[in-house]
Amino acid sequence: MRAYGTTFSRAHPRWFTAGGHGVVTTADDLSQWLIAQNNQAVSAHGRRIATARTIRLTHTPPEVPGDTDYAMGWARYRHDDGTSEIQHNGQLLTHNSTATLLPDSKVGIAVVTNTGLISGDDAAQISLGLVDLARGKSPEVAKPFSMTADWVLAALTLLATGLGIRGVLRARRWARHTARRPWWRTALRLLPQALPVLLLTQLASLLGLLMNRSGTLAQTTYAWPALVVCAAAGGLASTAVITARSLALFRYRQHARHGAGSDEGDKPLGAGDEHEAFRPA
Repeated sequence: MRAYGTTFSRAHPRWFTAGGHGVVTTADDLSQWLIAQNNQAVSAHGRRIATARTIRLTHTPPEVPGDTDYAMGWARYRHDDGTSEIQHNGQLLTHNSTATLLPDSKVGIAVVTNTGLISGDDAAQISLGLVDLARGKSPEVAKPFSMTADWVLAALTLLATGLGIRGVLRARRWARHTARRPWWRTALRLLPQALPVLLLTQLASLLGLLMNRSGTLAQTTYAWPALVVCAAAGGLASTAVITARSLALFRYRQHARHGAGSDEGDKPLGAGDEHEAFRPA
């Protein structure tokens, strides 16, 4: 897995994998698979494993809807120079892969990496470079986007932490300024502080919506660790500020109430208006 420009090992969680993912394979298996895909279902040894029509069908996007490039497990792209590319990628929490077919040159490329979902897009980056090499072009060397995005998230994490500390330290001052306001106005002023908490609790759902996947917050820590750390820092900072302000406001109002009672009922006899105390009968 990758976070903040470095990589570290983390065991893949135990879960049920079947069907279209979690396939255990080797480089030799993948090469045989790509050869058959590029050779109309005929293996490197001349053995037919399926009909040519079946292979063409899996590579051909449907006519309806007409705005999709996705066929049966393969996405087909046509570039401006007239060349086509057929590709499929897969991502799990700790590894990802990309398989690419170049029908014009009969080249097949498979890349498997041991980095995770969003923060580990190495397979896609390496595949792009290998496709360029296969077409006689100079590949563009690009860093994974998380190498830059993680440092932006790190800065936001520090900012959230600093604002949280500042909010806790200034809770008493905030309580003095808001003590005389109605409770509903005070609640409205605290409401924006709850947004980072809401983001943290719904982070897995938001990522799932964007990626067309479902998962838990624990699984999200595999997908993009730096994002989860940033969201957690914001949520904890907001919780601390809300708690500190609520306690400070409660104590200030309690003190003000007791102070008002003391002023009215606990005055010693004659401690009021001096002129009234010594006025002759």
